Amino acid sequence: MGSEQPIISYNKLNLKQIQKLGETISKYLFPGAKLLLFGNLGTGKTTLTSYIVNSLSKSPINVTSPTFSLVKVYDTNPTIYHVDLYRLNDPQEIEYLDVFLDPEGVYIIEWANFLDYLTPEERLEIHIAYNEDIKYRDVKIEGFGEKYKEMEANIEKEQ
Repeated sequence: MGSEQPIISYNKLNLKQIQKLGETISKYLFPGAKLLLFGNLGTGKTTLTSYIVNSLSKSPINVTSPTFSLVKVYDTNPTIYHVDLYRLNDPQEIEYLDVFLDPEGVYIIEWANFLDYLTPEERLEIHIAYNEDIKYRDVKIEGFGEKYKEMEANIEKEQ
């Protein structure tokens, strides 16, 4: 990782706290924002995405993992592109998806470690891990690039 700012680190978050975090993140999204989610199976990447999506929607949206479709588009303001790279074997396959085509869209990418050399220089990384107590999650957030460092600072102020 390695930015000039300290990384935001939350330990032992319950589901309600993750919901609040998702709602807070949604306040600071901007057209073209890229959120890269990292974490093992079942850590809550799609759950966090659901909270973000529903914070920006006028009516409830059932957010599910786009593991098989690879990309789901949500009618929010701004439009959210929910991408799951779990099934891809090679970063070149990602190029065929034309993932970042909409400059006004917000991109939430699960299994972002598969982006490899396609990782955007400017981004917000969200790392979710199981806490020692399996009911809770540990979350680390780090912004890369000026807009994302500002976003990181704003999220930290609200939590």
